Amino acid sequence: MKSTHGVKPHPSIRKRVFNGKPISNSRRVERTLQLVKNLSDFRTINKIKIFLDIHEKSVQRYLNLLVQLGFEVEVKYSKYRGYRITNVKEYFEVI
Repeated sequence: MKSTHGVKPHPSIRKRVFNGKPISNSRRVERTLQLVKNLSDFRTINKIKIFLDIHEKSVQRYLNLLVQLGFEVEVKYSKYRGYRITNVKEYFEVI
């Protein structure tokens, strides 16, 4: 039988260590998370463009990316189209 005197127990919970290549475009990830956070209410393309400081075409790309990631993006049709995400809690609610 081995002696465990003086040996620290192996922790059952550890922090994950990065062991891959860095993200080449971390700004895009940051903008995507900001957009998810900001689209709890309806926002127009222009408001999103100003908030993220990007071009209108890029806003469309980000909205398409959110749909591809599984977010439900609602479109409100009025004088100006408004966009919002309805299922954010499904992904980010703490259990």
